[in-house]
Amino acid sequence: MAHLENQIMRIVQKLSSARLFAPIGAWASAVALGLAIAICASAQSQTVSEPVYAVTYLDVGASSLGRGVDLLKQYRESSRHEAANVEFTVLQETDRPNRFAIVEGWKDQSAFDAHQKAASTAQFEEALKAIRNSPPNQHVLQAFATASARAERPSDALYIVEHIDFLPMFANIAQPAVRRLAEASAKEEGVLRYDIYQEPAPHANHLSVVAVWASSKAFDAYETAAPTREFRAATVMPARGNLYDQRLYKVVD
Repeated sequence: MAHLENQIMRIVQKLSSARLFAPIGAWASAVALGLAIAICASAQSQTVSEPVYAVTYLDVGASSLGRGVDLLKQYRESSRHEAANVEFTVLQETDRPNRFAIVEGWKDQSAFDAHQKAASTAQFEEALKAIRNSPPNQHVLQAFATASARAERPSDALYIVEHIDFLPMFANIAQPAVRRLAEASAKEEGVLRYDIYQEPAPHANHLSVVAVWASSKAFDAYETAAPTREFRAATVMPARGNLYDQRLYKVVD
């Protein structure tokens, strides 16, 4: 922890003295210092007994789509049978069906590590190499703003997985806005799930949204809802680095 704090304070000093932030002077230093406090608090609060989550993005060649779906189904079933598995959902992008996302949860860090080292994981990764377009991109996460699922999800439910990336110096301002968005969105009609997860320190400015709507109509209503618009207006550049990194999915049965 001391090493992490020292690293952050060096960043604070660089930010406050950088020419880019000269016009805002002490404010930049204050924001960066707030980030240091937030990250340290995040690191202190995380323990080995907390659940661990992950979102993994992957794709396969268009000509290997059937094989890719079969591999993912096999991997899903073997993973769900592991004793400490909390969730293992395989999603397929609606507009580009050769692209997928895996949303998984594990009882704790030890369970996640055991899964990563399992023979079934190695077999899946080896088989995937032959048909994938690029290596998988995995984000390991912890709960940030999550709630119990509101209803059973129909087979045609619409999922989004969205990566939120704030510039580090704005994270302590943006994170409360993210939490407000989650709380408001989870109450909207047609929302079956709205969970936000956070990457552990020192990347606490990266978050992932996993949400489910009962229909496309419900999702369209969310897009135009006041909390959604207010959040985007409040976190537009330069605070946020990827305003439109949002992908729509359907669940792989």
